[in-house]
Amino acid sequence: MVLNNNNERIIIKTKSRPVVDTREEELDPKDVFYSICQAIREGGYNPISQIVGYIVSEDPTHITNYKGARTLIGKLDRDELLEQMVAYYIDRIDKEYSEKDTEND
Repeated sequence: MVLNNNNERIIIKTKSRPVVDTREEELDPKDVFYSICQAIREGGYNPISQIVGYIVSEDPTHITNYKGARTLIGKLDRDELLEQMVAYYIDRIDKEYSEKDTEND
């Protein structure tokens, strides 16, 4: 029998103790990424070089373990992270050039 209690799923087996399976809350990738960058900075490292190293190599050891940043980066899908970064960069470029075009008119 399975009971759901908010974010916990309790599985009850007959004649045994209950097993609690706690589900992680849905994490906002932006919040996670921000936390990773903050931890890298606080650890005295450069977030750009560490994140680029991670994305290029797929090796999480490029990310400092300070404040759990390495564990957090593992919670993000690397391809999705890269896709969002490129989309954000393209959006910024589009805005910058459209503003320049408006100024030149």
